[in-house]
Amino acid sequence: HCCSHDRFGNLAHLSKIRTSTTQDKNVKEVVGNQPKASEEKEKREEDTAIADYRKKGGSFVIVCVDGSKGDVKVIDWCCKNLLKDKDRIMLLHSYNYDPVPIVPHMGVTFDYDMVNKQLEKQARLEAEAVMLKLSNQCETYGLKPECKLLLGHERVGSAVKYDIHDYVKTKHKDVDMLVCGSRGMGALGRAFIGSVTDYLVHNCECAVIVVK
Repeated sequence: HCCSHDRFGNLAHLSKIRTSTTQDKNVKEVVGNQPKASEEKEKREEDTAIADYRKKGGSFVIVCVDGSKGDVKVIDWCCKNLLKDKDRIMLLHSYNYDPVPIVPHMGVTFDYDMVNKQLEKQARLEAEAVMLKLSNQCETYGLKPECKLLLGHERVGSAVKYDIHDYVKTKHKDVDMLVCGSRGMGALGRAFIGSVTDYLVHNCECAVIVVK
């Protein structure tokens, strides 16, 4: 599913992906409490992007992904049936990790901060790998999407729907469509976690397309 600090840790083959994606101007991460200068730069870039796709007569489409196998299907459907090269296309991925809770141990020293930073780093590497793969998939159709990584505020899966909704509402009020997949989760799972798709359909002001 398909907002915000930075977060996973250790796969050697992903370090190459990290280098390539972080140097790619199309891959960006939304970080909370950014300096004013950074916010102003972000606004200028956003204004330029809006003017560009409007001049072409295109639409602004945000495609939410979650790192699951269903992402490929969602992207494939969008590229074949929805997206055009004149559109502004953004792939949005809200990622997270489960930090190790601090539990006091008698006479035992444990560096929770170091372990959690490693988990955070691994989460980031995994998220970058997802975006690189899906961005390349779009490019096979001649489309060049922007990529946004959002680090969620809460534990894995608990607040993704709020992070996505808040980000779109505050940063991209001009979005025309939000696309997301319907996850392969049963009724029991939805009852406990809450359906991201259902929440976005009922709370986003723009049109929401659900790809099954």
